[in-house]
Amino acid sequence: MSDRVGKDSQKVRIHYRKTENGVEIVRCFGSDSHVEIPGEIQGMPVVRAAAYAFSARKDKEEEDVLVYEAEESRLFRQQEVLLAGDSVESIVFPDSMEKIGRYIFYGCQNLRELHFSDSLTDVGSGAFTGCRALERLSVRLLKGERSSVPEILGDLWQRIDVVFLREAGEARLVFPEHYEEAVENTPARILFTQHHGSGNNYRQCFYNKEMDYRKYDDLFAVARAWDDTDVLADLIFSRLLYPVELAQGARDAYEAYVKEHGAKISCHLVDTDNMEALRAMSGRDLWTEQTLGGTVDYAARTGKREALSFLMNEKQRIFPAKKGKYEL
Repeated sequence: MSDRVGKDSQKVRIHYRKTENGVEIVRCFGSDSHVEIPGEIQGMPVVRAAAYAFSARKDKEEEDVLVYEAEESRLFRQQEVLLAGDSVESIVFPDSMEKIGRYIFYGCQNLRELHFSDSLTDVGSGAFTGCRALERLSVRLLKGERSSVPEILGDLWQRIDVVFLREAGEARLVFPEHYEEAVENTPARILFTQHHGSGNNYRQCFYNKEMDYRKYDDLFAVARAWDDTDVLADLIFSRLLYPVELAQGARDAYEAYVKEHGAKISCHLVDTDNMEALRAMSGRDLWTEQTLGGTVDYAARTGKREALSFLMNEKQRIFPAKKGKYEL
């Protein structure tokens, strides 16, 4: 993502301050829940976002601010709202953003996506409190492999899909959910903590803020024990389709699971319109005749026309109907 002001960011009116190193965002106003922050304001790089900047739970608004307003944003003034809390669904930070303040997204219950670069190294405490809908992080790796992803994941219990946009090749990873439960042992009068889901294990797959892909793949046995087939299907095809540092042994384990659970997995791919993964099942010879036939029927019942057309062609190609023999 360029540091230049994009089309969407032209629609944002911004309250900001000047700092020693650049601009700090204080508040944003606009009419679009998908917010793109410009890389520059008045010739200065945008390097920080203040505490509670996108939270609707800020005690009071600040008055000692400057106002940035692009020409285009004035056309949307009547529809303009404070871009905070439930009015925010996705945020795109520029490559220059280095720090976001504490509780910046506190109570943003509709926030689903966050886009940023590896320049963002300082994440304030409680930044993602109440962000239960957050499901995707997209990270532009411009300087190496280090990022603030492990810090962010540590604050989130739900499933999070992470995209690393790398010059050497894009990586996509699924970090499953995890949660803790206090269980009472009544006879012993003690409480102990039970952990559910493999997400906590996967969140440990970083070393010095760099992703350890080998460790990630080695955890698949743990995920099989804890997570459902739909999550495993997404995890598997994220690795197979974007195989950054994917060893042959891990590849074989993923493909073996798909063959073993093909019926459930293929129906999930149809439900989620994941045509790329369905094509990969053909390209990797992961279909059985029974699985492919059942998936064709499922796509027909659920009205998934694109998938149905593809699957019917694959069935005819891979398992053509046998012609009967006639004797005179």
